[in-house]
Amino acid sequence: MEEKFREIQVRTVLLFTILVLGLSLDLIVLLNRQADDTLKETAAHFIAAHNSQMEMNINSYLTNVEKAASLLFGNEEYYTYNPDDASLDSYEKQEIIESMTDRIDDFGILDNYSDFSIVYSNGDSIGWISKTTRAMYATVPMYDDFAGILGDTDEQWIFGLKGNTDHLYYLKRYNSRAIIMVSFYSLELDNYFQIPEQLEGMNVALIDDENNILYSSDDDQIGKTLPDNIRAKLGSTTDGIILTRDMLVTSNTCENGWRIICTMPTANMTRQTQTESRRSLLYVLVIIALILWFGLRRAKEMNLSAADIVETLQTRAEHDSMTGLYNKMEFEQEAARRLAAPTGNSSYVFTIMDLDYFKEINDTYGHAMGDAVLITFSKLLRETFQEKEYMVGRLGGDEFGVFAQFDGINAVEEARRIAGKLDTLRKRLSEVKFGNENIQISFSSGTSYPAPGADFEQMRKLADDLLYRSKRNGKGCDSSEAGREEEN
Repeated sequence: MEEKFREIQVRTVLLFTILVLGLSLDLIVLLNRQADDTLKETAAHFIAAHNSQMEMNINSYLTNVEKAASLLFGNEEYYTYNPDDASLDSYEKQEIIESMTDRIDDFGILDNYSDFSIVYSNGDSIGWISKTTRAMYATVPMYDDFAGILGDTDEQWIFGLKGNTDHLYYLKRYNSRAIIMVSFYSLELDNYFQIPEQLEGMNVALIDDENNILYSSDDDQIGKTLPDNIRAKLGSTTDGIILTRDMLVTSNTCENGWRIICTMPTANMTRQTQTESRRSLLYVLVIIALILWFGLRRAKEMNLSAADIVETLQTRAEHDSMTGLYNKMEFEQEAARRLAAPTGNSSYVFTIMDLDYFKEINDTYGHAMGDAVLITFSKLLRETFQEKEYMVGRLGGDEFGVFAQFDGINAVEEARRIAGKLDTLRKRLSEVKFGNENIQISFSSGTSYPAPGADFEQMRKLADDLLYRSKRNGKGCDSSEAGREEEN
């Protein structure tokens, strides 16, 4: 009888242990699944924010190319010049050509363009044309081919011109007999497609409207078409996030119609929780006597770990990974929200800033020094505009923004405050030393004063136009709606 009772006790303990083991395993699997889902969604938000930043960087670079070409329209004598005009003698023609050449050099030489030229229908050209491009047109009239590509349009971005996948070309009609041609190496885009360590394993590609890969973090893919499996996952999606069991795919459309396609295996996002799951299962199987206590404790630790990861990813999704400032997406959303919900006596100011000659610093001293300049400038910017009214963000590679909402302050006082802080920032920046290098850092800025309820894009465009006015006026200064110019 006693032996029978002990047998029943042993069986009961074994059954209880098996039951607890099964429940613990189910609980761990459930918590892992929930943690994986949360991590995937949060990581997707972080990746989308980073991709939006890359989109802005590319738009900024392509816009700079287009603006450089557009600046050639600033002088009527240039865009009306006809090399076949019999009313001009050779001396007059030479003067015009030299003046236009100097103008092109001013606009293009610091931006590492391979080509920056005006091509005429009679075969003449002004500016510089690379050996690569000349070789492509050794037997074909360059102007005729460009005119055929443009057709009825005034401007066009081109990839794969004459089979060349190393360069990206921009064409813009100058007049009925001339076309502006600008090109740069596609590898120049390396500066604008930087992938943070947290997104290791992500592939970035820039494609045109025919799914040709213009740029890729995998160099072997440049010149090929987007793989069928990625196109199938995107379907008809032009902008957005597609998250499947095996892959995350995002698509962002640039202003000229090209798209940034990012892909990342979901296993990369959940690697940490998968490792934790395997460890937990091993501990449960090995230490069966402690399964209930250990399983529940391990599950709790995993849940807290997942919560920490989610919180960290959320912070990274809202802030630029290098400078710690608001990224473009969060900055624009928050500024738009404040504009749309003014208080009774709200006034606003928006300043956009761009570091002068930043690309030259990168090319001369290296990207490590460029990063140090960005981080230092961001620190001074945050310290200068530290009051609660100001929101500071990084809007692109070397472009920053400050948005402020004031209550009970008139426009004159508002302008005085901003001007004073910009002066302070310029003074502090001029005192910064970067090791033994004699690097002088300055910035140009444009300041607008939108009315409550104003549209963010209109506010951004006005400030951007004012910024380019500062650039044209010698850089290192601020242009505002009131016409105020502050020299550095």
